[in-house]
Amino acid sequence: MILYIDTAFDKTILAIKKDGKIFEEKINENANISQILVQKTDDLLKKIGIKKTDIKLIGFNKGPGNFTSLRVALAYVKAIGYYLNIPIVALNSFQILALSKPDMDDNYPMIIAIDARMDEIYWTNYEGNEIFSDKQSYELSSCNTFYKKLTKLKYKKINLIKNKSEILSDNNKLPSLISASVFNSKGINLDEIFFSIETLFANNFVNTADEVNLLYIRDNVAQKKHE
Repeated sequence: MILYIDTAFDKTILAIKKDGKIFEEKINENANISQILVQKTDDLLKKIGIKKTDIKLIGFNKGPGNFTSLRVALAYVKAIGYYLNIPIVALNSFQILALSKPDMDDNYPMIIAIDARMDEIYWTNYEGNEIFSDKQSYELSSCNTFYKKLTKLKYKKINLIKNKSEILSDNNKLPSLISASVFNSKGINLDEIFFSIETLFANNFVNTADEVNLLYIRDNVAQKKHE
């Protein structure tokens, strides 16, 4: 049985896959995650008729996203991992959105853009849609810089996925070669996410509770500027 926890986007997603069936619980974005995450998990387990000790694997979105909620979820995931001594498959928000993408032409690159607040955007370019590559890099840019980079890319077409419609909404119209889609927790494809978690687990791409951490892009960018 697999437990999946995602607090990065507008709503927290708790989901359990048992015997090929997915059970899901969404928590309102205004809820205090630190107060109800444990209870909501217990409620979902009770609804399915299972115990926490039945969990054999955890899937976790390590961000970027809502920083406070991510820290709460990280502490909770680590606690469960320690207590049950089970592995954790850590995905990130870019991978989650890429896995949930609508019908797109896979022959063209896919750019994922996530609101970083303060007029900035976290983003990455999946050329070849290789979303689990160890060499994948993630960037932080101002909205204006991101827009300029998009307009300079030399592709026949670009698939752009952004988690908020407001991203680039104040800029000039995007070039016609860019096919943009907007979605967040409402569009998350749990079937694809659980399939990827199972595949990564089967190929031993897992973490222990000690090893799993959040994806701190701001810290990584700051470090590069001082190197």
